[in-house]
Amino acid sequence: MSSRLQKLILMVVIVGMVLSGVVVLAQDNTSRALVPDIAVSGSLDADTLAEVYTLLGISGQVLNITATPATEGRLGILLTDASGVPVAQATGEPASLVEATIVTSGIYYVTVIAADGVGDGSIDYSLVMTLVTPPAVEFNPPGELLTVTGMQISLTWNSGANLDLEVRDPVGGSLFWETPNVPSGGVFGENVNGACNALITGGPREEAQWPAGVIPTGSYELIVYFQQQQDCPNNDPVSVTLSAVVDGNPIEPIEGTLLPNQIYLANFVVAEDGTVTTGLHGVKVDPPTVQGVVLTNSTPINLSTTLTGAITNTQPYQVYGFEGQAGQVVSIQMNAVSGSLDTLLLLVDQNGNIVTENDDVERGITNSAIQNYSLVASGSYRIVATRYGQALGGTEGDYEITFSGAATAGNGVTVQAPTFSDLPRGSVEVSLQWATNADIQLLVRDPSGEAVYDARPTIPSGGVAAAIGNDNCQAALSGTPLSYIYWPEGRLPPAGPYEIEVLYQNTCNDTQPVTFSLNVVSNGQVVLTATELLRPDERYVTSYNIGLDGSIEAGEGGVFGTKQVPDSSSLDIAALIPSAQLVSSGETVTGSIRLNQRFNVYAFEGTAGQVATIGLEQLNGTLDPVVFLIDPNGVQIAQNDDASLDTRNSLINAFPLPQDGRYIIIATHFGGRYGVTAGDYRLSLRLN
Repeated sequence: MSSRLQKLILMVVIVGMVLSGVVVLAQDNTSRALVPDIAVSGSLDADTLAEVYTLLGISGQVLNITATPATEGRLGILLTDASGVPVAQATGEPASLVEATIVTSGIYYVTVIAADGVGDGSIDYSLVMTLVTPPAVEFNPPGELLTVTGMQISLTWNSGANLDLEVRDPVGGSLFWETPNVPSGGVFGENVNGACNALITGGPREEAQWPAGVIPTGSYELIVYFQQQQDCPNNDPVSVTLSAVVDGNPIEPIEGTLLPNQIYLANFVVAEDGTVTTGLHGVKVDPPTVQGVVLTNSTPINLSTTLTGAITNTQPYQVYGFEGQAGQVVSIQMNAVSGSLDTLLLLVDQNGNIVTENDDVERGITNSAIQNYSLVASGSYRIVATRYGQALGGTEGDYEITFSGAATAGNGVTVQAPTFSDLPRGSVEVSLQWATNADIQLLVRDPSGEAVYDARPTIPSGGVAAAIGNDNCQAALSGTPLSYIYWPEGRLPPAGPYEIEVLYQNTCNDTQPVTFSLNVVSNGQVVLTATELLRPDERYVTSYNIGLDGSIEAGEGGVFGTKQVPDSSSLDIAALIPSAQLVSSGETVTGSIRLNQRFNVYAFEGTAGQVATIGLEQLNGTLDPVVFLIDPNGVQIAQNDDASLDTRNSLINAFPLPQDGRYIIIATHFGGRYGVTAGDYRLSLRLN
């Protein structure tokens, strides 16, 4: 009988046993879950014809599974998905599934059976599963080469266009016209065609050179920028030639063609014996791509985990995988720790689409960070750790990568300022992102009390609502829904307190809670970042304050109940109740709400069955009044934000009192402890 036929028969037998229920009890035994690199033992006999184990497979994982008999006897292994569909099988002594690929994430079953039967005896065995991870990549630190004539690198081109040459050496130096000297000894020459009044059209040339003596060994990255000149534009293609001579030995010239605003990349490696190897070269791909990246063979990474790796010319990327849930907020940090590495991070969804990416965490810092990103859908995600230019780049080095949940500023943590390529930048930018079809409203109220939001996209202080995510249930076409309010670049908006409201205003038939990510950025620096879970109709309130000196500080934030029922629980009124001002029916009192006095409490004696009407009216300022009624047991029993659609004033109208005792009135502003509107008010009480 052929081995192929034997395998077919084995598969039919095992699948039949699984589907007929012979091994159901084994499947239900949670102690049979396989854990990578942990061996388990089992035994087959006439009463136990097969044993089944479970494993949690992640899309793209590659597994090795081996069943080894303790005594003579051939074993069979079948890997099936949760529906019993075979994925892979093997027989032997031992039986080994080699590089079985998980296509779809979920529960999988590993069935072990005696391939030739058990007869009257038994077969004891051990079973172990291992994950196949990409081969370890090692970065060889730069060495030194003693030269007689040094090294010369040049760029030449065929027009009066403004091209710029940059050379990045193996120890992290970046040599170009703005930094004409680097610690490794490199010196940059003239910046050619950098000014329109001194154009060279007959073979312009830029040079970088290292003098005779020691130069670093390792990878050199060559970058050519085609910079457009505003006063003398050149839109024609330009032919470029990169040449290098290392200790008198020229490399083969590198030639290419550039269009305006494109970047050309090349690299070569200097070995310690003086030999030079030229790498890939070409026009930089922008935006980044995962073409050519093998996403299926990834290293699993868990939350709150830091892993290490290396990027080299022979392996310009590493891939990590995790299972994400819709609405989950993730942060990823990639820091270079050696060599010249200029990192680049890509986050890829289960369809192979890049959903977000980051090159530099901020200007002048080439580490990368994707922070507070809300996953749009549940599924298998891949993190691609790579470098500037990807395969065409030439920087190398070791790195650390950290995968975590939401990141917040403070305690030494620098939070990446989010940028949105198709939206204008501002002196102040407020952005809100989430990951469902729900309509989440973003509103910002300036110090004069004017509010900018979807129904009022501009206000006199300069605030503009430039993006409104899922407005009226018009779901975002792609990516994460985004609402974005900004004040134009050039100067800060007026000084004073700014209030932010995030309202879950319409479920759009998607009633699940929403995790949102809110960021306030001023001139590229994160001022405030918040990540919260919001339920339908709830509203989150926070603030920031712009000082007279231009400084910006974030305020507290939290959920202020729902649109219909504001919540007073954030106000600590207990200490003030004994000294609460007593008010009587028909009496009117005045008071003030300020940032250092966000609420006042009043008391009255009530009788069960009485009907209370309480009004809270703004007299001046930006005050947005809110009134609460607390019963004698300390329970909030009535509240009001706006008495009608036409006013901000508050009114608890004709509320029947449930019992005798002392009632407390809280006069406050929208947002409670988190709000920032201020002004004087008039409070009235009437009991009938």
